[in-house]
Amino acid sequence: MTPELSPRFSDRLAASILSRRSAVCVGLDPDLDAMPPAFVAETAARAAADQERSATSPAADGEALAAACCAAYCRRIIAAVADAAAAVKPQAAYFEQYGAAGWRALSEVVRVAHEHELPVIVDVKRGDIAATAQAYANAVFGGAPLPGGGRGAGLDADAVTVNPYMGADSLEPFVRRCEHGHGLFVLTRTSNPGAADLQERPVDRHERAVGVAGGHDAPATAGDDGARPLYLVVAAMISGLGDGAVGERGYVDVGAVAGATAPDALRAVREALPRSFILVPGIGAQGGEAEALRGLSAGEAGGLVVNSSRAILYAWRRHGGDFVSAAAQACEGLRDRLAGVLWP
Repeated sequence: MTPELSPRFSDRLAASILSRRSAVCVGLDPDLDAMPPAFVAETAARAAADQERSATSPAADGEALAAACCAAYCRRIIAAVADAAAAVKPQAAYFEQYGAAGWRALSEVVRVAHEHELPVIVDVKRGDIAATAQAYANAVFGGAPLPGGGRGAGLDADAVTVNPYMGADSLEPFVRRCEHGHGLFVLTRTSNPGAADLQERPVDRHERAVGVAGGHDAPATAGDDGARPLYLVVAAMISGLGDGAVGERGYVDVGAVAGATAPDALRAVREALPRSFILVPGIGAQGGEAEALRGLSAGEAGGLVVNSSRAILYAWRRHGGDFVSAAAQACEGLRDRLAGVLWP
């Protein structure tokens, strides 16, 4: 997305949800061990033959072949779910494990998703000091300085997941990119089993949470016992960061990640962030239920993006048959279940 042509990320995401009447985000976590063995073998053989025919490429190594399989699998999945999904979320680690070839494959996946008019949320969970965070933002969104004054294209993603542990200044380089059509989702109460180790820790009522960039503070509202969990302190920070990044549909470009595996926490995050999109993992393979989302809609587009990865990508393992058809059916089924909850 070039800055000159980009509406706000929150508006693009809302438009995608409304046009498809779907809150489904398909997580793209390509795992060779979970793909049909025949597909992996055939794709790797074609990739090896293609590289051997190229005068400029050396013989393919194992990482390059694996990356080719990841890209090919995701291409097929994207085409299968394009009418039923509102967005896709490639998990960068599944590509990065294959080095430079994996990064090129990830870039191809982003391009293919855009060809199908699907917003792309790259799941990297970055979190570092401001200068390094700027480089991370350049990698995902573009903008790295080049010799001669040019700027790198990066992945050209629409949005990114980020980790708030190092504080608001580590998020500011990503927040600034909201003015150029990008967005971010900040981890609050995640879906993994160990999330409560830190995220549920109570914060004393006298503690203060950073509310907006620039060091201004916002009180960390306490519960009846005088404390609130850390994830709600993060939610207060997100609320402040999003104040200047509001789209025409009333949503902000700074969203949150809150898992369906902790429904009470998810509800609390929604109450704290009525204008933000919440990226909701944990539905499907992680055990979360769509019913946990009832009553959490916000605004005309619902304000929720519900991620499902393995339950869609590898639906063929449960139901058999062609992996493309199985993924399409799984995505459509989740879309319909969510519609019954979010838009009854």
